[in-house]
Amino acid sequence: MRVSANQSQTNMLKPQVNHLYRHQSPTPPILTRWKKNFIAGDVGVDGGRSLSSFVSLNTLAFPTKHRRRCGSFLSQRNTRNSVGHIKADAGESNTASSVIKTISLRAVITVQLTVGGVLSNLSFTRAFDDIGDLLGKSLLLELVSADADPKTGLQKATIQDYAHRTGQKADDLTYLAEFEVPEDFGSIGAILIENEHHKEMFVESIVLEGLPIGPVSVSCNSWVHSKFDNPIKRVFFLDKVSCLPSQTPSGLKQLREQELAILRGDGVADKPREKNDRIYDYDVYNDLGDPDKDPELARPVLGTKEYPYPRRCKTGRPRTKSDPLSESRSSDVYVPRDESFSEVKNMTFSFKTVYSVLHAVIPSIETTMIDKDLGFPYFTAIESLFNEGVNLPPLDNKGFLGNVLPRLLKAMEDAQNNILLFETPAMIERDKFGWLRDEEFCRQTIAGLNPLSISCVTEWPLKSKLNPEVYGPPESAITEEIIMREIRGFCSLKEAIESKKLFIMDYHDIFLPYVNKVRDQKKFRTTLYGSRTLMFLMPSGTLRPLAIELVRPPGNGKPQWKRVFTPCWDATGAWLWKLAKVHALVHDSGYHQLVSHWLRTHCCTEPYIIATNCQLSKMHPIHNLLHPHFRYTMEINGLAREALINSGGIIESCFSPGKYSIELSSIAYGQQWRFDHEALPADLIARGMAVEDPDSPHGLKLSIEDYPYANDGLVLWDIIKDWVTNYVNHYYPEDNNNKKLVESDSELQAWWTEIRTVGHADKKDEPWWPILKTPKDLIGILTTIIWVASGHHAAVNFGQYDFAGYIPNRATIARVKMPCEDPTDDEWETFKRRPEDELLSAFPSQIQASQVMAVLDVLSNHSPDEEYIGETMEGAFEANPKIKAAYEMFSGRLKELEGIIDGRNADESRKNRNGVGVVPYNLLKPYSEPGVTSMGVPNSISI
Repeated sequence: MRVSANQSQTNMLKPQVNHLYRHQSPTPPILTRWKKNFIAGDVGVDGGRSLSSFVSLNTLAFPTKHRRRCGSFLSQRNTRNSVGHIKADAGESNTASSVIKTISLRAVITVQLTVGGVLSNLSFTRAFDDIGDLLGKSLLLELVSADADPKTGLQKATIQDYAHRTGQKADDLTYLAEFEVPEDFGSIGAILIENEHHKEMFVESIVLEGLPIGPVSVSCNSWVHSKFDNPIKRVFFLDKVSCLPSQTPSGLKQLREQELAILRGDGVADKPREKNDRIYDYDVYNDLGDPDKDPELARPVLGTKEYPYPRRCKTGRPRTKSDPLSESRSSDVYVPRDESFSEVKNMTFSFKTVYSVLHAVIPSIETTMIDKDLGFPYFTAIESLFNEGVNLPPLDNKGFLGNVLPRLLKAMEDAQNNILLFETPAMIERDKFGWLRDEEFCRQTIAGLNPLSISCVTEWPLKSKLNPEVYGPPESAITEEIIMREIRGFCSLKEAIESKKLFIMDYHDIFLPYVNKVRDQKKFRTTLYGSRTLMFLMPSGTLRPLAIELVRPPGNGKPQWKRVFTPCWDATGAWLWKLAKVHALVHDSGYHQLVSHWLRTHCCTEPYIIATNCQLSKMHPIHNLLHPHFRYTMEINGLAREALINSGGIIESCFSPGKYSIELSSIAYGQQWRFDHEALPADLIARGMAVEDPDSPHGLKLSIEDYPYANDGLVLWDIIKDWVTNYVNHYYPEDNNNKKLVESDSELQAWWTEIRTVGHADKKDEPWWPILKTPKDLIGILTTIIWVASGHHAAVNFGQYDFAGYIPNRATIARVKMPCEDPTDDEWETFKRRPEDELLSAFPSQIQASQVMAVLDVLSNHSPDEEYIGETMEGAFEANPKIKAAYEMFSGRLKELEGIIDGRNADESRKNRNGVGVVPYNLLKPYSEPGVTSMGVPNSISI
């Protein structure tokens, strides 16, 4: 099927004149690279409204050149093979002195040096590629007119030339192609590239020089496959050719449609995807298990009625032998080629660092530590991870690892081993005993790693919604009497609820159905409870813990067990309270990683990316708006499926739910996730953390005035929304002539429909999906998507090491139950004799702690070339003066946010972000230096 589709496009991309040119030219020309698309002005297209238009060659005062029979090699070639076939008008060639008005254009192409492509290693094909470069046959460029032939209505013949290599600067190669463009060619709308090398090339940009208006750019940033792997040429639209489908220039309509067909994989056989494929398609999560390796590694398919889930990118790998529903695994997970990291990031980008930790450092830790269940014997043993480190055996490719993991790996003097030496997290650096304090325990629910779970209590008594016949009595053991013992003197329970002073972290119903399953796991020491943590808002604006409830459902011949723990003034109660906090934090840690982080950002964003590439042309302004917020997400998600969330991966090995971890995130998706609540204001309102108030900043009145995540997040949300509003209103103006531009945009409507019905197919019938009819609807949808990919992800990702790098502050697993849960006499006496041992036994083992810390370190890291929000203008934005101005305003306001956050952190009245030993809240500061800084908001989910 694919052959037919490819042949169709090949015929379109290679008009007869160019086909003859390629095979009859006596001397092959040269290769080029382009940088940004070429477009300008404001002109109506196909009767549409005035919009960014194209620089038309026949409306500018170009120099007139007469045909010559002699001249430079390049001029002869271009005149004979390009201009000679494309005359201004048939009537102009009637006289012997026929003159064709032309303009001389140069295309300067920037190609990145790559590990697997140009100038890679010495090989058989490399020799041919080098000869091709010397002969000037490297990249074949073709200029595509935006105007169709007025006589035939078909695409005009292209003007082409080979580009030759002209130099190298740092990690970039430059190539040059030269063209003689006839005056009647019309506006240049796109450039086609055919890679004559045997290896793919990463083309950064193309710059067209020689136009009266100055250089015009085309932003590529794309892998261009070898023609020997795929005969279809790559098309790159000029940056300024940003337009709605109905406004597409006549000469580009077919290209626009066919490029989308390629990205959708229309007509392509259902087979394993290859590395250089660019196909975006959907599949369920059926590749996390590995039943062929071990039946214990089988996992259910996520993306079904029982286990609803967002869709992932289809890889086409064959099914496993032991389970026809599961996809077989491989060490190389397919993602569409342009979703892969460019090779310039090879030594510095965090993806490679994560890969190295997962595939080299983690296995070395497992080799070093023979006893996988060995815990920490003393608290000083935990601290030794920062002072002495973990000895590792010699590592393969040690030099490479030393370059990508400088924070973690310290070479010993004898150079026989490496030491895995961890940096001291900022929180412990400031206050070594902060993790023990109740006020810090509460502060982190609004200014820590997971500020998205706390909610306001609106109903009393607390009651489970689970089936009581299965899970026992639904009433919480936290009674009014218990609460009043803690808040007497401040207000009554009723007053606390009415005045929004009572808050909860409720993991009861989401975890309780998994408690017995988790405890029954073989070869994995862990435990779990359903839990509720209740807090009270003090007059100082800080939270005070009131009670923690831990619940075990009936099962294994035992009745329901539940108990409430409170801050106590006796030794036994105080130690039980400390242990209850450990369990509550483990639950929060698991929910953070599985739901707040993985599910709500990484996982739910992937369908947006697939739909954007399948349904929105690269000419579409909304594609251009979203593209920087999608960079590298699919590749990091592929790595996660390979080694983080897979069966037996880091998440299953080091978090309390174990093998049920990702399954549990599916339950959370089915019960809790809804797109309209992913918007920050809606999320705060849904959790009772805010109410609408037009007289308050951002239109919201917060239940906790000093709520750092919400305070900073709402400023960032408004900045993003204002930028999106200016952008959308430019392309979809609401006036009498354009009342239904959004509703009539075929690509946009197909995009939103696909997100709802395919990407999130298990939620397609939910009534809460926003409609998409007006610019206002579109602004809300786009702002939500961009917020999730930038601000939301930054808030839950880049503080991981500083908050969870010290295991006691935020353990990922509780390995033993509470000592008061059905203890034997000996167990209770042991606890009374040495309660510290019980606490240490609850923490992760040494190997689990080391693995988690290594992964969190690299996940919290900013690469030296991180792409921060509002920092670098996209070529498509820069090409449009109004959009450029709006972006500069957007960028300026983000810089102002830096100062706002600094001022808030310096304000001593804001006790949730300022105080003795308190870590300032910087997670939503837009910019950061490289490394682990607990600040910086990248454009996209790239780590």
